Amino acid sequence: MNIRFLESFVWVARLNSFRAAAEKLNVSQATISSRIATLEEELQCRLFDRDRNDVVLSARGAGLMPKALNVLQAEQELKNSLTEPQDTIGRIRIGIIESVVHTWMGRFLNEVTQTFPKLEIELTVESTPNLQAHLQRGSLDVILQTETVLDESVLNATLSPLGLGWVCRKDHALYGRPVTLKDISDHQIVTFTRGSRPHLSVLTLFENENLTNRQIHCVTSLAAITQFVRAGLGIATVPTRYLDDGFLDSEFGLLEADQVPPPLKLVASWHREASTGAIGDLVEIAEQVSRDYAARLKSD
Repeated sequence: MNIRFLESFVWVARLNSFRAAAEKLNVSQATISSRIATLEEELQCRLFDRDRNDVVLSARGAGLMPKALNVLQAEQELKNSLTEPQDTIGRIRIGIIESVVHTWMGRFLNEVTQTFPKLEIELTVESTPNLQAHLQRGSLDVILQTETVLDESVLNATLSPLGLGWVCRKDHALYGRPVTLKDISDHQIVTFTRGSRPHLSVLTLFENENLTNRQIHCVTSLAAITQFVRAGLGIATVPTRYLDDGFLDSEFGLLEADQVPPPLKLVASWHREASTGAIGDLVEIAEQVSRDYAARLKSD
């Protein structure tokens, strides 16, 4: 059985498309179709149920999927056992949410480049839903984001969370004194993308206190959130270290609030067959850097 045929099977299953799998593997659609037909002939079963609009795994195909992943993982482990980290060449595509960019990404990339000096890094900064879509399509190798990916072919590792706080201009009426969540809710709120974990956490905080008179702006980037606050358009939820590390000007300050949003959960996700070698080491680096960053916050 040809391993490349199993690889084609896995990507057709992930993408529900022969065409998309062909684009991912840089081969023709006819090649993918031929590989799947050969596998089906060898195994004497249909691996996919096909109709005009979709391609989905058959029951036998679903049973083959974890076994195929194990074979691809074993192949990768064999290759990696013959290569030292400092000799690893190629490209690794990393997806990161903006909150990581503005906190510990610099330390993370420094460790990665020291461990893999010959490896090229391609970095994408997007929201969690977009990063997960890229991972599923195979256009990213590993993502650092806020939600566990619920897919048997994807592995997830919990990273240390980022503490969140309320930030405003220092000339704001609430700055410089203890304030309650009710005080905050009387003002405009600026937070992350609608439906994101920070946005939902803010909604939950207010709902738990039966606070409904609020105006919440949902913004896609920390840079844009900063501009909202600078323009006097409210109080923002940001990682507290974003302020402490000097990413915000001295005109901004952290509110002394009785309630703050819960820490921002962070998760590293990657395909299971790539769990060894560069990607596995990269995830371990992310785990260590995020732990060190959180420990430094506690000691400051």
